[in-house]
Amino acid sequence: MKRLTMCILVLCFMFSASLVLADVVGEIIAIDKDANGNIRVWSQYKIDGVEVESRYPKIDGKQVYCSRYQVLNFAGMSDAEIKTRILADVNRHAETLIQKTFIEKANEDIYTSHLKDVNGSKVSKTTTDIKVDTDRDGEIDETWTLKIDGTHTVAVITL
Repeated sequence: MKRLTMCILVLCFMFSASLVLADVVGEIIAIDKDANGNIRVWSQYKIDGVEVESRYPKIDGKQVYCSRYQVLNFAGMSDAEIKTRILADVNRHAETLIQKTFIEKANEDIYTSHLKDVNGSKVSKTTTDIKVDTDRDGEIDETWTLKIDGTHTVAVITL
C-alpha cells in the first residue's frame, strides 16, 4: 500500500511538473549565406519541448525557420548589437508562436463549447440604414433606409 501511494505521488509530481513548462524556446541552429549573398540565420522553435514544424528542409534532423539579413540590417552595429538584433527577431517569432497557439486553443474552445446553437440559425432583413453626407461638408445630413425592393426613405438629421 505504501509503495502504491508513493507511486501515485511520484506520478502526480511528474504530471504537475510537465504542466509547468508552458514555454516557447527559440534556438539558433546554423548561420550561412544564400546564393545572393544574404546572411541566413536558421532557428529551431519548441513549444513545451515539442518542435514546431516548418516548411524548410531540416538541418541536422531539426525543424528550422530562416531569417535573412544583409549589410543594411546591421549598418553601424557592433558585434554585440548585431547579436542583440538577431536575438530580438528570434524572440519576436517566439512571441508570434505564443499568439498563434493562444488563438488556436481559444478558437477550439469556442468551436467545441460555444457554437452548438448556431448551425441552422437564420436572419431575415428587408431594410438597412446608411448615413449620408449630402452636401459633402464632413457632417452626416441624412439617414437613408434602403429596402430590398429597391426603394428608400430619407430622414433628415437635424442638430
